[in-house]
Amino acid sequence: DHRTPVHELGVRMMGAWVAGGLNLENTTAVSAIQCVACTFTEQLILRRSTLPGGLFLMGSEVPGIEGDGLVTTGDVFLRDNFKATGEVRLHNAQIGGNLDCSKGQFDGKEGNALTADRAVIKGGVFLRDGFQATGTVRLLGAQISGNLDCSKGQFDGKEGNALTADGAVIKGSIFLNNSFQAIGEVRLLGVEIDGNLECSKGQFDGKEGNALTADGAVIKGNVFLHDGFQAIGEVRLLGAQIGGGLYCSKGQFDGREGKALSADGVVIKSDVFLSDGLHVIGEVRLLGAQIGGDLNCSKGQFDGKGGDALCADGMRVTGGFFFRDLASPMNRVSLDFASVGVLVDDVDAWGGDLVLDGFTYGSIGGGAPTSATARLAWLDKQRPSMSGQSGTGADFCPQPWKQLQKVLREMGHVEDARQVAIAFEDRLRHADLIGLSPQHWWRGRKWLYRTSARGFHYGLRVLTGYGYRPIRLLGWFTGTWLACAAFYWFTALPPRNVFAPSNPLVFQNADYAACVPGSRAAMTEQAKPTDAKPSPVKGAGNWYLCEQLRAEYTGFSPLAYSLDVILPLVDLQQQKDWSPMIPTPKPSAWDEWRGSGWKHITRLVLWAETLFGWLASLLLVAIVSGLTKRRED
Repeated sequence: DHRTPVHELGVRMMGAWVAGGLNLENTTAVSAIQCVACTFTEQLILRRSTLPGGLFLMGSEVPGIEGDGLVTTGDVFLRDNFKATGEVRLHNAQIGGNLDCSKGQFDGKEGNALTADRAVIKGGVFLRDGFQATGTVRLLGAQISGNLDCSKGQFDGKEGNALTADGAVIKGSIFLNNSFQAIGEVRLLGVEIDGNLECSKGQFDGKEGNALTADGAVIKGNVFLHDGFQAIGEVRLLGAQIGGGLYCSKGQFDGREGKALSADGVVIKSDVFLSDGLHVIGEVRLLGAQIGGDLNCSKGQFDGKGGDALCADGMRVTGGFFFRDLASPMNRVSLDFASVGVLVDDVDAWGGDLVLDGFTYGSIGGGAPTSATARLAWLDKQRPSMSGQSGTGADFCPQPWKQLQKVLREMGHVEDARQVAIAFEDRLRHADLIGLSPQHWWRGRKWLYRTSARGFHYGLRVLTGYGYRPIRLLGWFTGTWLACAAFYWFTALPPRNVFAPSNPLVFQNADYAACVPGSRAAMTEQAKPTDAKPSPVKGAGNWYLCEQLRAEYTGFSPLAYSLDVILPLVDLQQQKDWSPMIPTPKPSAWDEWRGSGWKHITRLVLWAETLFGWLASLLLVAIVSGLTKRRED
């Protein structure tokens, strides 16, 4: 008061020993308090005090500070070998400058080391360059206009968290880097950071809990967990929003038999790098993540420890998904209903037990293999039940095959797309998914239906490649036509003499008696000596070769006859004018089969060729009209 004036520079002490308490609760000081290298035997009581010039306790030692509600327009310096052997409390404090605790030692004994919940700090918070805290450092709901800089700081939360800043608002960046060490969880739940979250070369040991938790954080810059970053325990970014990228290259994540990195629902505007020397032990989870740039896993090392190495179900990546040059193949990758812009990979990077159901990609780029052989080998790395390799179709997933076929075709690799489509149909049959009849059918009819369907399905493969090889049908058609023509030619020659004119006026005409096989006239003509007059009829006893048959009647041509049979809608006059001579059936079926000769066999061949002709024609019409041809888009 006016009777006890204070120097305009405030109270200054250096090397003092202060015995007893210093209580400035609810007090408004004239200017700053500066105590350098002083020792206080009791706590400093600064609750709701006002210090216009600031609080400077550089190198001093105190049993603790009760500073809830402290108001100062200047800085608070608890730095340069400052030592607290009890909790330093700055709840709801308002600091007009920086809170600088660099090289300070804070030992909270059985409680927190430093508490500044809901503090409003106009400058930055510096817990760096040898800062040591034994006990939790709490900044819940704090508002910091500058940076939160903990680089080279050491935080030991004992049995609790190392650093807690849930709900804090940081106008600058958070630095937990450059030999930063935390024993206990670092919690940044719901934190808002206008700059970056920088954890490069930081060491995080979550003890029995998470190493770093930033669920719901809003970070407008980048997140750096790279270049020597080490985490023992889960790193969590659930639902975080990152305006820049997530960089984890050359980082080490050890999830201790659990999740190593969890970023479910994260929204990242730029790239994600899980590459270039990254070493992960445990699961990496990106469920429902939205990534505005690339997801790069190249040259990373992932060990899921028997679980999923990468689980990215429902993920959306606008750019490319780089999955190549891994230190070892990654097993158990789940991309269920994930979507990426461009898939850039190599098949060797994929291990086994993949989940690709619903996985979509716009194209395959970056020199990644597009051959059907390589891509089918990739699909076969799915879980056996999903790829159909197990022989059962209970969990078979057709979407990965259809997606690959669609992308290859759109990229112009039409032949590879067809090969994938054919392999897909083969896998359907292998998985026993052909001919699934309604469940209410009784067993006998169901078996018959499935057997017929499987037979028809396999026939489609042989004849047309399931509609993707229509030219193959022409080959079968030509082969059948020529083979049957050769057979008809063979059976038309003596001594088989199978074919004869089908017109009764010709067959029964006496002028052609010499042409009838086995007739007396034919035998007589065949028995005439070569020098007899008149000359014997050439080809007697065989309608095909008999020259007695007049030229105005259609001559028998095996090639034309076979073509007339195989083409159901074409009339070459061969079937109308010629027919095999079939003997009268025997009364007994056994006698009928036992007595089968060339004439019976010819009839069966005719039936088979006719049926094949109809089948081939229907298939051709169906392919052209697109009824059975599989859609390639």
